Amino acid sequence: MKYSLLQYVQNILSSMGSDEINSIGDTTESQQVANIIEQTYYNMIGRYDLPEHNQLIQLTPSNNAAQPVLMTRPAGTSRIEWIKYFDTNPSDGNTFTDQYGAYSQHDVNTDLQNNSSGWVVNSTTSNTIGTGSITFTVPANQTAIVAGSTAYVTATSANQNNMSGTVTSYTGTTLVLNITSYEGSGTFTSWLISQSSSSLYGPGYKEVEMLSIDAFLNMVTKFNLSESDVESMTVTIQNNSTGNKDNYTFYYKNDKQPEYCTVFQNYYLIFDSYDNTQDTTLQASKTMALAWVVPTFLQEDNFIPELDEQQVPLFLAESKSLAFYELKQQSHEKAEQEVSRQLPSLQKWKAISGKPSYYNELPGFGRRGGGWYGGINRSTGSTRGGFGGGYG
Repeated sequence: MKYSLLQYVQNILSSMGSDEINSIGDTTESQQVANIIEQTYYNMIGRYDLPEHNQLIQLTPSNNAAQPVLMTRPAGTSRIEWIKYFDTNPSDGNTFTDQYGAYSQHDVNTDLQNNSSGWVVNSTTSNTIGTGSITFTVPANQTAIVAGSTAYVTATSANQNNMSGTVTSYTGTTLVLNITSYEGSGTFTSWLISQSSSSLYGPGYKEVEMLSIDAFLNMVTKFNLSESDVESMTVTIQNNSTGNKDNYTFYYKNDKQPEYCTVFQNYYLIFDSYDNTQDTTLQASKTMALAWVVPTFLQEDNFIPELDEQQVPLFLAESKSLAFYELKQQSHEKAEQEVSRQLPSLQKWKAISGKPSYYNELPGFGRRGGGWYGGINRSTGSTRGGFGGGYG
């Protein structure tokens, strides 16, 4: 089970033969123990990379049209493992791009196709979710839009809010719909309108590859500013050694989903592009990143440190050992023995995923020692890499 900070302090004070307390601030010694527990907590976070602190986050946008591809790492995060960005452009629906290039969608990706079933247009007209006659301003010359055809409408910033009905008329840039059903509520200014319900949503999250600073700059400096889809921005970055604020110019593209980014000073994130048909800058709500989050420790009686129950015995033992050393100038042999027993268990079971299976933990009888097979080193149990094969 998990314990509150007061319970940890009471447990350690009891082991030390100290006076009983009802609050961590009752005595100087109890406050000292609480401080030692906090120190132990941050020591464990820094030492063991606890998986419960590996969380999904959203990046912080610049919200500055002059710096549309600049984002920053939010406070309280230590490092970012990967980044994805949500693509809401319907014209991106026919192909999917990864590090190997674009390829046509097939079987498992058929739900991502957007233009295969009729017309698709965008609108920035302010409208409210509801039924009845609703007018949108859309691009002209959409010859596929005819009166009487079905129409599906979704708010691109919140796709759980959508409407459906039929086309009443389409003249010039004016599209009038008769909405007969809807989901959600609210007023929005960014819409995706389609003849097919399969086009209600964009292609979804796409991976943004994180490049080294050198590789990223080598790529974006080759962009040609004379082309209409290439722009530049200036970013001011403080030099940590001199304290000077230096200005740097970066090129980016303005007509496509971001595919690459780099990180400066473990804080600034520069992307290679953004889609100006969808947004004026990269949006926090469209980002998804996996980051190591540094949790806050509160010096409060009822505060419960963010640890899995399996880690509580190690945390208590380390706290007790450090308290005896700092306050009593002596070791606590039982606590130190418990630390030694708990450490292997923590390293082996701290994550519920990515662990070797029972089969992979068995001795490799008859198998070549140290060989890699299926991404798991039989002799070390490591799951990094994987060359295939491994049998003699």
